[in-house]
Amino acid sequence: MNGSGIINYQGSKAKLIDFISKGISNYVKEGDCILDIFSGSGAVSNALKTNYKVYANDSELYASIIADAILIPTVVPQEIIFKVSDFYNDNYRKLFNAQKKYMLVEDECIQKQDLEGILKLYKEYPTVWNFDNNKLNPKSLRDKKEFNLFTFYYATSYFGIIQAVEIDSLIYAIKMQPQRYRSTLYSCLFFAIKETVFAKDGHMAQPLDAEKYSSRLFNKRKRKVKNYFFKKLKENNLYDDCVFSNDNKSFNEEFSALLNKANVMKSVDLIYADPPYTDMQYSRYYHLLNIACKYDYPELTVTKNGYTKGLYTEGRYQSKLSQKSNAKEQIEILMEYCFQNNIKLALSYAYPQDTKKQAINRYTISIEELIDMAKKFFGVEYVQIKQIYYNHSNNRKSAVKKVIEYLIICGKPLFIEKKYSIQKLKAKINATKPSKVNAMYNSHIYWSQKAYNICSILIKELSEEGDIIFDPFMGSGVTVLESIKNDMNRIGIGCDVNEMPNFIVKTLLEGSYIYGLEGFIDDFKNKIESLERFYYTQCPKCNQMAVITNCVFDKPERTGSNIKIKVINFKCPHCNEKGTKIPDSCDYKLMNREYVCSNINNSKLIRNSKIAVGENDCIRDIFTNRNFYILDQIVEVINQYPHEFKNVLRYILMSVLHLCKITDKHSNSQWPLWIPKRDCVEKNIISILIKKCNGFKKAAKFVMDNYNKRNIVNEFKNLEENKCMLIQKGSQYISNEEIPEKSVSLIITDPPYLEQVMYSEYMQLYKPFIGLEYNLKDEIVVSSAPSRNKDKMNYFDLLAKVFDMCGHKLKINKYMCLYFHDSNLDTWNRLISILSNCGFKYVSQIHIKKTVTLKNIISPKKSLNGDSILFFINTGVRTKVLNGKESVEEIEINIVKQARFLIKQNGAMSTPELYDNGLMEILIQNGWLNKLSQKYNSLVEIFEKHLLWDKDISKWRTAN
Repeated sequence: MNGSGIINYQGSKAKLIDFISKGISNYVKEGDCILDIFSGSGAVSNALKTNYKVYANDSELYASIIADAILIPTVVPQEIIFKVSDFYNDNYRKLFNAQKKYMLVEDECIQKQDLEGILKLYKEYPTVWNFDNNKLNPKSLRDKKEFNLFTFYYATSYFGIIQAVEIDSLIYAIKMQPQRYRSTLYSCLFFAIKETVFAKDGHMAQPLDAEKYSSRLFNKRKRKVKNYFFKKLKENNLYDDCVFSNDNKSFNEEFSALLNKANVMKSVDLIYADPPYTDMQYSRYYHLLNIACKYDYPELTVTKNGYTKGLYTEGRYQSKLSQKSNAKEQIEILMEYCFQNNIKLALSYAYPQDTKKQAINRYTISIEELIDMAKKFFGVEYVQIKQIYYNHSNNRKSAVKKVIEYLIICGKPLFIEKKYSIQKLKAKINATKPSKVNAMYNSHIYWSQKAYNICSILIKELSEEGDIIFDPFMGSGVTVLESIKNDMNRIGIGCDVNEMPNFIVKTLLEGSYIYGLEGFIDDFKNKIESLERFYYTQCPKCNQMAVITNCVFDKPERTGSNIKIKVINFKCPHCNEKGTKIPDSCDYKLMNREYVCSNINNSKLIRNSKIAVGENDCIRDIFTNRNFYILDQIVEVINQYPHEFKNVLRYILMSVLHLCKITDKHSNSQWPLWIPKRDCVEKNIISILIKKCNGFKKAAKFVMDNYNKRNIVNEFKNLEENKCMLIQKGSQYISNEEIPEKSVSLIITDPPYLEQVMYSEYMQLYKPFIGLEYNLKDEIVVSSAPSRNKDKMNYFDLLAKVFDMCGHKLKINKYMCLYFHDSNLDTWNRLISILSNCGFKYVSQIHIKKTVTLKNIISPKKSLNGDSILFFINTGVRTKVLNGKESVEEIEINIVKQARFLIKQNGAMSTPELYDNGLMEILIQNGWLNKLSQKYNSLVEIFEKHLLWDKDISKWRTAN
């Protein structure tokens, strides 16, 4: 039986199963025996039975019956169901004949929702607690040995008269069945009782007031107990139980008595304990279920004010664990037993988040006492504390109780994971000059490409051979490519929302091994060399045909107007003259001519002023007529080749497209859809492309020297050392089939930084020529394009989904290395909050220098040049970010002190160096980030108040 939803259980761990199972995963191996010693609703037993042998115990009879149904699943055959129905009908007819006049009146009142009538009926109806008659008392009913307990005990209070008759008849039918089916049948009855009882949210502490809750009264009374019973029974028979151990067992014992049963305990490897936390007895809430099982017509408890409101029975079980005078001693018995018998103990405990605002007077043991007790018995080194923030509610209408769910794990783990030193790693990175230059990475262009040698250090220092390295924002593929090099012996998985990243990695790894590759490339070069005639110009020195290397011009004021060339740069193969010349009529004709193109679609671009795309801009607008036509002819040549080699040529063309459009004198590749207004440059595509053809030959040799052949697989099950798997989709949609949970040992990734790089929109440059698809809908980015609806809220929502996925895929206590750079403190605060909520704990970060960009030249004070690598460890526990008690003024004083200390220690420092080499780490680890981000946009605002800016070296100094 699936244990979910049988009863509404106080403090159920049903929603915390992942937290618990992850917490104990390094203490038991598959097939070990776990004793759920206070099993309650059976939620934990139900979850653990898939991977472990499970024993469940509870001193409450109903709980042990539920556990028995869960752990020893039984399909009730159809002939037994028929017998249940027959026996039910027999008893129902008997009770109906005796209670007919009451049942008919009740049914009529329910149909009409006649409150006055039903209250009058209930006042007149005879029960053991409202009828003074020697013939209607527990003893007289017990002696008759009939099945009418609920009819005379709980009709008109917890249940209607008809419902009580149904419950008695179902109990009679259950008791007439073979023993092996009874736990399942009783569990179905518990479900039906929970769904029909007139009490607070399915708990049975006491019935509700009929007049005060009249609407709920009629809603509950019209429900048929029988229908809910058979509904649950049908669900049980559809449930596949064949995967669970036949050695599971359930017990109904005082926990201390069970510990003394050596024949049981000798098999137990770990005890999971979820004891009561407060002095409220659980038997108060579920006493009706025990009555249904025992069916012993008990005496009701009488006080000086009459019968108790909950109609409790005499001798109701009182747990010592819910008594302040005994609870500590009881837990010590359990801890001492586990320590003496070398059994691991995992103890759950929920405690208020804010003990000043939330009452703790009813708790039997404080969390501090409990942890101290564990350390006393097992030793500090063998007690691990895991915690998660959780909103607990006893019922739907009361306010949620903000608690911290603790899991105190005692005992020696199965293995001690290797401890990685972040300080040692940072020292190695600081001693390494970042590089993006080798034959393979030189063969293409991609935005924000990371230094491959830094990535290699991260992999070597934070993983072992055979480990899986994952990059959910693959980009240019550096993480994957570095992971699967022959000398790494790791496994790579990369995912990206767009096709280009997959295309880059796949072409490099597969295209390099094409038989006859060099011959194909040489043939392609020969075919496109004839197109160089479009760049012929007359040499001013020898009057022979020279070749244009580039033309410089200003952008025409109107789209479609002829270009006025300012200067032509040329090279003459006849006289070896290199220089400039004034254009002649032939030069203007070749450049401005209206060419007919048939291979490239002049697609319209998405308007986005942020990246210089206007309302009606098309792809052709960012090229000269000549270059657009030559590209059209090149595409035609590429299409003539076989498919596998065609991809290599598309790759080569992809690597030069940013240079083929109208560019500036610096050939700035960061803005692929932007063209300047002054000093525009048109380059000779053919000469650029031929150089890249030769470059791919070198890249192919590099790949063959450093990578195995056939190293890309399509399914996770086929992964092995030095192989990789590539996924094309939004990483937020990665499934467990694609990457199983807890299979990844290291994540290295570079997510998009809000609106700094418009990856998918930049792909508009490539699709018309290369045919590579891009995904605007699932991209995680902030875009100013009016048509995209990609704002900050969407960005952080999607980013949270990806990091949540990462938390599930990455093993516990393993690292994620996150490239991230932004000066905005609110962005940092949101990022850290998201990661904390996904189970990632911030550890440290480091600054990686790189080439200064145009943005840094324009605004060096505020821009963050270089990269920042943030280190997070996967705790598996969702937490809230620490919020320090210090005021904003105190935080600012501390930040300034630390900044001055860093400058004194290192000399003048740039803004990113101050961010990455200490200040952000202090803000995050002290919980100051949230408060500071509410007052300041960036730390620069603080620097400007307290430090001196040296514009000559673009760094901060102190006054001294």
